[in-house]
Amino acid sequence: MKKFLISLSVLAALAAASPSYASPAPVPVVSAEPVVQEGQQFIKYYSLRPNELSPWEGVYLKKGQQLTIYAQGSYSYYSVYDSSYHLGAFFNSNVGRIFTATEDGYLYIQFAASSSYTMNYFTVTYKIS
Repeated sequence: MKKFLISLSVLAALAAASPSYASPAPVPVVSAEPVVQEGQQFIKYYSLRPNELSPWEGVYLKKGQQLTIYAQGSYSYYSVYDSSYHLGAFFNSNVGRIFTATEDGYLYIQFAASSSYTMNYFTVTYKIS
């Protein structure tokens, strides 16, 4: 009980002695919906060991928007899942593909390296239009 009272008094002293600039400012309100811009393009670089899977990349699309995926580099494969995590397609890389969103939500992309004995390096360009 004595330790509890001492820790409470130390906490109260620290709270009273803290400068006013250390108090947190109010957090601005942000909409829960992700911001998706037309013509947005981004590039990701991957390095995978033989037979390794990449983490899932989630790209938010509004209904009717298109996602273009173009992977260049070592030979690999990729899978595209819809927002319900159902496999939509399985493709070879080094070929550009266009996916059209049928509803608002995420498309998830996961890459798989080939079973070669070397590291697989590739660059993926994602473009939303």
